[in-house]
Amino acid sequence: MGLEARGTKPMFEKTEYWSSPLSPESVFEAISTAFGSEKARIRQDGDLLEVRTGSNWQYRLWGNLFHWSRQAVPVALTVRVRAAGEGTQVDAHAFDTFGFRLTDHAFFGTEKTFADRLDALLSKAATAASASRD
Repeated sequence: MGLEARGTKPMFEKTEYWSSPLSPESVFEAISTAFGSEKARIRQDGDLLEVRTGSNWQYRLWGNLFHWSRQAVPVALTVRVRAAGEGTQVDAHAFDTFGFRLTDHAFFGTEKTFADRLDALLSKAATAASASRD
C-alpha cells in the first residue's frame, strides 16, 4: 500500500513531471541521499519511491509560530520513474500527511506554509535527480 492510500485525504498537494538524464535507479539513489540528511523515512517499491518528512506531533504542537516548526510540516513525496530514451521520466507528487482534522479549512498561514514546504520538497528532489522540469 502506498502513502497516497493511507489516512485522510490531503488538504494540500502538488504534482510535477520531470526529465532526468540519470537512470531510474540513479534517480532513486540521488533523491534518497538528498533526503537522508532530513531524517526522512524513505521506502522504495519497484518503480515507486516514497519519502516522508516532518512531524505531525511537532507541527500540531507549535504550528506556524517558529521557522523550525514550519520546517516540521508533515509532508510526503512519491516519485514514480520510467526509462525514457537516454534518461528517465519522473512523476513526482507532494502532499501533506497532516492526518485527522476537524475541518478542511486552513487557518493562520497554513496554506502558505504547506505550499512553501511542498515546493521545497519538489525542488530538492528535482535538483537531486538533475531533472529539467517539464
